[in-house]
Amino acid sequence: MKAAPWLLAPPEELVAGGVVVLDPVEARHVSGALRLRAGQGIVLASGAGKVAEATLVKVGKKRVEAEVLTVEECPPQEGKGVTVAVAVVGNRAMDWAVQKAVEVGVRSFVPVKSERSQPSKRELAGRLDHWRRVALQSIKQCHRPWAMVVGDACSLADLLDREGAECGGVVADREGCTVAELPPPAGRLLLIGPEGGFSVEETSEISEYQWPRLRLGPHILRTETAVAVGGAMLVAREEERSRAFKSGLNSVDE
Repeated sequence: MKAAPWLLAPPEELVAGGVVVLDPVEARHVSGALRLRAGQGIVLASGAGKVAEATLVKVGKKRVEAEVLTVEECPPQEGKGVTVAVAVVGNRAMDWAVQKAVEVGVRSFVPVKSERSQPSKRELAGRLDHWRRVALQSIKQCHRPWAMVVGDACSLADLLDREGAECGGVVADREGCTVAELPPPAGRLLLIGPEGGFSVEETSEISEYQWPRLRLGPHILRTETAVAVGGAMLVAREEERSRAFKSGLNSVDE
């Protein structure tokens, strides 16, 4: 049976027995692309851990209402998760990068202003709210109860100053090692460059921190593709390490 579609609602409105009036964007999705009718089931998610089963009670062109049946409070995500730091590229490519990072389970996303980034500083500041909306909307596709955090944009130098000493960073590089060859502390943060790569000066700056370089495959990838491939690799690695850790604890308990 096809799963009920996910829609967004504020966490404070997700109360069992209550009626939620969907915002105009979600209402258009219901009556337009989804073509849903009153009486059909949906899932309402807040992006902050609350997920509710609901039934549509009114579907109109301008107003959609749903009755909340049950509410689940999903536990906070364990550990720090994987962060992907991405040199800012064009609008469509950046939107795609944010969407795919959400889908593969990246915990947080940091836009990085590099020498070869395309938008200006003013344009970059205006895009942050947009990327955060894209990230929140993307949880509907992958049924993710917690939204990915999109951090404030920063320069490459600021990112390295903040993250460099923790030894968790890796850099996407076609000449790098495989994910299995990464040293144990590395892999918490993946740095991905812009189209054409980082400049000579930026590459030298990154090298000072001796971050391992991670090979994402045999070919040169677009920045947004590297986000999906590299993010998925490191998220899977973190999941495997978490399972191994829990298995070890269980063995000790036995």
